[in-house]
Amino acid sequence: MGSFDTGFSDAFDAESELELMAYITAALRLLESFLASSGRFSGGVTIGQPTAPPETPAAAIFLARGSASLLTTTTFQREREVTMRVYMDTSIEPIDEAEIALDEMVYDTEQDLREDLGLSATGWIVLGPINEEYGYVEVGGRNFRTVDITLPLRYRA
Repeated sequence: MGSFDTGFSDAFDAESELELMAYITAALRLLESFLASSGRFSGGVTIGQPTAPPETPAAAIFLARGSASLLTTTTFQREREVTMRVYMDTSIEPIDEAEIALDEMVYDTEQDLREDLGLSATGWIVLGPINEEYGYVEVGGRNFRTVDITLPLRYRA
């Protein structure tokens, strides 16, 4: 199998690069499994954003941003920001209790994410602070209160 033209170096052949791409898959599956088993998201957990309105509370995991660099001729580094979006239907009443429940769910999830969760077994480590951003989004004609929890990850080979 030939080499990909990455612009980095001939030190990485196609198999190595494909293998590196698979590592984020293992990390995403691990995060999906963790969120699903936490019991916080009765509406389900998916990789990728929903196209139909989810039952709430629900969570989706998707890639937000990334970079790759060659540190030396034999050391490659990838960084990815993984976003976990929490969905809460805006029609839930009373609204103040729904907002408080959402914040508590986010806080508990972040506390769990500060633990290793086995991510190091996938080759990825948490790089820095976990960030959150609150907002609203419409999915399939329904409005949802959302929180994006951003987890910065790094892989170095």
